[in-house]
Amino acid sequence: MLAGPSLGQGREETRSKPGTLLSAAAEQTTRYEGSGGPLLQLIDVSKYFGKTPALSDVNLTVNRGETVAIVGPSGSGKTTLLRCINFLVPYDSGRILVNGRLVGYREQQGNTVRDTGHNVNEIRKRIGMVFQQFNLFPHRTVLGNLIEGPLYVLRITRSEAVTRAQAALELIGLMDKVEAYPDQLSGGQQQRVAIARALCMEPELMLFDEVTSALDPELVGEVLSVMRQLARKGMTMVVVTHEMEFARDVADRVVFMEASKIVTDQPASDFFERPSTPRIGAFLSRLSLPRNSD
Repeated sequence: MLAGPSLGQGREETRSKPGTLLSAAAEQTTRYEGSGGPLLQLIDVSKYFGKTPALSDVNLTVNRGETVAIVGPSGSGKTTLLRCINFLVPYDSGRILVNGRLVGYREQQGNTVRDTGHNVNEIRKRIGMVFQQFNLFPHRTVLGNLIEGPLYVLRITRSEAVTRAQAALELIGLMDKVEAYPDQLSGGQQQRVAIARALCMEPELMLFDEVTSALDPELVGEVLSVMRQLARKGMTMVVVTHEMEFARDVADRVVFMEASKIVTDQPASDFFERPSTPRIGAFLSRLSLPRNSD
């Protein structure tokens, strides 16, 4: 049985219907209540590194338009979970489905076999991932970084790729940096470009792996601001983060992991106001969170 509540109310502001964020349609403000079922499902997923469990029978459902924050102590399996979703790390058992399609494996003559070819690449096209490190091409301008994937992976025209790049730069507030090189940008600007690069692929799902952890404190806010915009526009996001204020104010749900397992999966307000276990209460008690003004 799949874990996780159904799509709840948006945390921070009314959200738009998920879709192509780089189109004019993304500016609508009609509340999205979900249709078509879950976008992401993890069913009894396990992963071992040698004999050490990294994920143990993990069950998680993420509905379209949801923002789900994954929190917990270091070494609990959060990053491994993200990397299994797009098969950067092959999982050992269970199933991961993105939009109903099995990730990383296929059925062959009654057996389930690993699939590292075309099907994996097709699914990865629909999943954007932003890492702790920016991983921009240092020899390419901002525009060059943004059009690379659409040109050579999606095989769209240069004109279409540039149009997407311009829309993404407008969204993240860096239109004036289109001809800049990565070493001419601050860390926060580089991470915003990394987010824009993922958006240029027009993904259905965005994965964020502690994207502010490598930034100076004064640069964190500008990256979180972009992610807040994406949540308001209805992008489906799974966010591994230590930014608890962001998780409280933006996420629909908070998933707490420890020792390779999901301990709890709660609406964000319940997680912070009514911890489900003493362990989570102790975890939160060590944090210094400003009071929510709501």
